[in-house]
Amino acid sequence: MAETELAPQPPAPEGAPPRRGRWDLARTLAQLALSLGALVAVIALASYLARPQLDALGHAFVRRFGLPGMFAGVFLADAVSFPIPPQLYMLTAITGGGSQVAAMVTICAASVLAGLTGSRLAGRLAGVRLLARRIEGSRRRIDQLFARWGYWAIAVGSISPIPFSMQCYVAGIYRMPPRLFTVLLLLRVPRLFVFYALIRFGWAQGG
Repeated sequence: MAETELAPQPPAPEGAPPRRGRWDLARTLAQLALSLGALVAVIALASYLARPQLDALGHAFVRRFGLPGMFAGVFLADAVSFPIPPQLYMLTAITGGGSQVAAMVTICAASVLAGLTGSRLAGRLAGVRLLARRIEGSRRRIDQLFARWGYWAIAVGSISPIPFSMQCYVAGIYRMPPRLFTVLLLLRVPRLFVFYALIRFGWAQGG
């Protein structure tokens, strides 16, 4: 299997967001609003159609795997792009009972650690053909963000539809400075809490 090489390219110089990027920011915010609205709608529909089954599944998961299971699931999702997203474990925490604070602390810690791990593994992961295609697609979009926004692209990227794991892979390939990468990791936490609040809201609406 031939490996795909992704040559690192330095981000654009730091500076204030240029005017020509405002339309792109508005489009990114619109995409974010639509995706979050869709998330609420899906959770509300699932709650309405299959609330007893999801309650039972959540309780079974919490009893069987608990916080370590949530940590492992979120870590795999954000470190190696495992197809089960962190949002599913948030729903499991809501339906399964137990401490919501402990669950969210676990999920946030797992996601941040996964991002750090993914950035360290970026060079090797770029050689896997399936991931290489996804990384290349995300890298092009991140290139465009840096070209328009400079280092503000880190904040813009944190609210974009680009998967967190892909952002961390590209950060590792770029060898992003630790200070900037720390900002990227920290911005993950409020986004996870927004997801949690919306999932909880959607679950309540379906009931």
